[in-house]
Order: sequence, then C-alpha cells, then structure tokens
Amino acid sequence: MPIPADPAPHAPPLSPGTRTFDHERVANESKHWVRLTAACNSKCVFCLDAEAQDGRFMPFDDICTEIRRGRDEKDATRLVVSGGEGSIHPRFHDAIRYGKSVGYRWVQTVTNGQKLADRAFFLAAMEAGLDEITFSLHGHTPALHDRLTRTKNGFDNLMKAMMRAVRDGRPIVNVDVCINKQNVEHLEAIVALCARVGVKEFDLLHVIPQGVAWDNRADLFYDPEEHRDALRRVFRLARSSQFHIWTNRFPISHLEDMEELIQDPHKMLDEVGGRRTQFRRYLDEGTAIDCRDAERCPHCFIEPFCSALDKHVADHNAARFEVWWIGDSTLLGRGAGPPQRPPATAALPGGAELLGVSDLPADPAGPLYLRAVRYTPDVSLPPGSRIVATQPEHLAQLAGVTTEVEVHLDKGMCAALLAMPAIPPTWILHAPTRATAELSATLDPDWRAFFAALPPGTRAQNLPACLAPGANLQRPLRILDAALFHDDGRRAIEPFVDRHIGETYRVKSSRCRACPADTLCEGAHIQSIRAHGFRQLVPLEGDTAAVVSRLASISDVSPRLRDGAPPLPPTPRVPVAGNEPVPFIDLHAGRRS
Repeated sequence: MPIPADPAPHAPPLSPGTRTFDHERVANESKHWVRLTAACNSKCVFCLDAEAQDGRFMPFDDICTEIRRGRDEKDATRLVVSGGEGSIHPRFHDAIRYGKSVGYRWVQTVTNGQKLADRAFFLAAMEAGLDEITFSLHGHTPALHDRLTRTKNGFDNLMKAMMRAVRDGRPIVNVDVCINKQNVEHLEAIVALCARVGVKEFDLLHVIPQGVAWDNRADLFYDPEEHRDALRRVFRLARSSQFHIWTNRFPISHLEDMEELIQDPHKMLDEVGGRRTQFRRYLDEGTAIDCRDAERCPHCFIEPFCSALDKHVADHNAARFEVWWIGDSTLLGRGAGPPQRPPATAALPGGAELLGVSDLPADPAGPLYLRAVRYTPDVSLPPGSRIVATQPEHLAQLAGVTTEVEVHLDKGMCAALLAMPAIPPTWILHAPTRATAELSATLDPDWRAFFAALPPGTRAQNLPACLAPGANLQRPLRILDAALFHDDGRRAIEPFVDRHIGETYRVKSSRCRACPADTLCEGAHIQSIRAHGFRQLVPLEGDTAAVVSRLASISDVSPRLRDGAPPLPPTPRVPVAGNEPVPFIDLHAGRRS
C-alpha cells in the first residue's frame, strides 16, 4: 500500500477547530496507568523499565486499590494497564473487567502482542472490556524487530495478534515504535506494513537515555537532523486524513514547520509520575535523581522540566521570590500551623515581599500583588503593590492609579490599548502563557505587529525580544504559589508539573542559535509554538547591542545540569493549612515506560 504524498509541505499557522486541537482534547483526557507486573517476556535493547524488572506480579488486591485510586483521586476516565508486560499477569482479564466495573469508560493496554497471539486469550480480553490495544512494533522484518526486542518469534506473534485484532473490529488498534539508530531509516517501511494490515494510528517514540537504552547508547542514539528526510516522510502523514500520527518524547526543535506533531506537553505528568519516587526524594532529602548528569541530559525529553525544577529550588533556597500567591484572601491566617500569610512581623516564604491575592483584603498588612475581578476608581493599596489588569474594562478603572499596573494581554486587551492616547509609564504589558494550544491560537495577537504599533520604550515582559520590537523588556516577578505545598510543608510535584507546563515550558527554533541573544533567552512558550509555529521566532538583526545588554541585566534563564550546574539541597518546608496531603506514592514502582 503506497503512503500518500505530503499534502501540505508547509502547513499554515493553526486556527481553532483544527485536527490538532481534537488531538489535544484526546491527549488531555484524564488517564491512569496501572502496573500489573514488574516482569516482561521481551528484553528490548532500549527498555526504559529494565531496572524495575524484578519478575514480580503485583497482588491483585493492590492492583484493584490502584485502579480505584485513579477514579477516586484523579477522576480518571481512561485506564492503561501495563507492566513490564501487563498481559502476562494471570489476572490480566480480571484487571480489565474491574476497571470497567469502577467506572472507567476506556481501558487500554500497551503490549508486545505475544499473549494476544493466542485466540482464546484475545477473545477473553475482548469479553472483559478491553477497548484499545497498542502494539509495540520496532521493525518491518522479523530480523530487525526480534533483534531489537531480543524475542524469538516476537515479530510473527505480534503481527498475528495485530491482524486478529483488526479483523475482530472491536478494539481500537494502533502501533508504537521506539525510533532509534537501528530502525530510523526503516520507519516508512514499518508504517507501510501496518497500513497494509489496516492500522493507521501510530505513536512514534524517540529513544531516551533511561534503563538499558543508555547502556546500549552506541547502537541506539542518533541525530534526528541526519535522518531528517526519513523522519519527515512519515511525519507528513499527520496531514493526511487517513492517518493519525503522534510523536512521543521527540526533540521539539526538530519539528519546525510540523508543529502539529509536537507532543501535548501535559504528557509531562506521565513522564514525571513514572519517576515520582525519585522526584519525591529529591524534594524531601536533596537526593540527586540518578539519571541527572551532563552527558545524559541533552538526550532527555524532560530535561527542561528538571532544569526548571532545579531553578525553582535554587530560587527558594536563595530567597529570590517576590510574590507569595495565595489567591483567596479569606484564607489569611486560617487553620493550624503557620498561616498562609504570617503575621506582619514574619517574612513571607521564599523571600517574597508581595502577597498575591485575587481580592482586596480588608486590612492588608503589606504590599499586595492584586489580581481582582473588578476594580473601583478609589482603589488604594500599600506602597510597593502591583495591580494586575486582565479585562479591557479594567484599563479605564485603573487609568488614574499611581500603583504599578501589570496589564495581561490578549486580542481584546491589545485593541483597547491601541485605542488609548497613551499608555501610562507605570504600566507593564505582560504576555500571558496559555494552558492549551487552542487558547493560544484564540487569544494571542500578532505580538510583533502589536509592539511595532506602540511607542518605543513601552514596558513589556514575558516575551522573547524578537516578538516585542522596540519594547523596554522587564523581568516578570518571580511568584511562589501556596498551591505548590502540601499541608505538612512538603513541596508537591504534580502541581509543579502543571505550573511548568502552563508557565515555564519554553522552546526555541534551531535558527535561534544565530541570534545574539540566544544564551539570554529561553524562547517562546510551548503552547504559543504549537499554535503559531516556530516561524514567529526571528533572530535579532542590526544594531542589537542595547537590546542584548538589556536582556543580560534581566535574564532569568534556568541553570542546566548539562552546562555544569551542581545538584541542589532540598528547599525549606512551607506548611499551608488546608492543602491536600501528600498523595499515594508507590515506593516500589521504579520507572514506567
């Protein structure tokens, strides 16, 4: 079966309603992974989970407890039963059946297909309620697949199981491929083989430096740029209505002009969750994560997250935060233990001087960072405060205040600002990050055109210099959120992942290396890139000395372990009354592939 030619070599910027946003909604469905085994009947040379493969089969009562936890604590609607190889658990079918009984609408498994090659086993899985099967196929021939999985007859059994599943018609059938040096030039052949069988959905995983993959790095790791043509022949299928192509852990800078394939950043929750025990020890004890080293990190998909976490810990230890955000001012001083706002004689956590609230307290004890729904003309705040404006009607309400105003921009706000005779010098224009690519496509203006229409020297923040021509760039305030801490004072990892995705996850084009501000800039937010493409980033040209000097004075670029940044001690505990306790931690879970 021939693979269709690329229908759109240079896709236009995304707009609401495109297929990308349909994929985004699917990817953001709440899912829960449950490990049934720490054993596998394959021995893949790139296995991320090898260190956790001790041969154990999880007790069924423990499996049921973990399945229920996904519903009770996460309200998850999609259950993924995995391992090791989940299908070798003697109660594999019971786990599927139990997942359906407690309310999961969808149950999926990721498998090497060896057990499902047996007809009776496959039919039992269908009767139990299995909705989706993801087969892990890594070669287009028995020789290649079996060499990579180190499994005799692995290819033949997988293809037998895949064809049976497609013919049956009940489950959704798709394929994941771990792209590595051995199979990257055969990727098109792998996809074509599956297409002949009737499979049109693929999850293309980039090999990462975990487990035995790092031990076998000489045979597995490759430069995506050297294999650009082979990769793009398959990636372009994403623009065909016949195929669904997902990338997984693929280096983002290599997807320029194919931004629709950038993995939804919320997948970071799964990546961090698979190492949650190590992250917990890092935050609680300062124990270094065992894979963090200067040689490995450049190959790792979550390296930017780890560096952002390091920076957050370093900022807390050095008391460099400026805002302690609590939101609802009625929480002030409530509950046992240290209150969310200490008494006026006590310092705010992390060195903060401003208390962040979403409404005006009756008697503020110090400077505020106020983000309210509405303002009145007589609003008066303690000296040193900052007001946040988020709606166009706020501009008229705040026109006469002498307090510093942070104006959060969207298309409506930009139109209102351009209609004003002048922007007060106490105002700072802030480019917010968005939670999804769809929101970014809907709300973001043409940043470069907007700032080009403003007077030179307008104060602005949270954008790379190339998107704010003529602006006087400022550093955004560092905000420490009370929601990042449990009620016992320990830092919570999942809320930090959410914060990273929503605020600090930034990427650059490979073209940015030619920009004189490259080392001082972290690029654009991931959702902006997914919505508007890398094409918006343009290296600075002409007389840039003043701009680069200004950026050097405000640069807040995260330290990178790959650049020699040292491991960090744990941060102080900050008890926050009323916050949720530390969630369930499986100390024996190891890593999840």
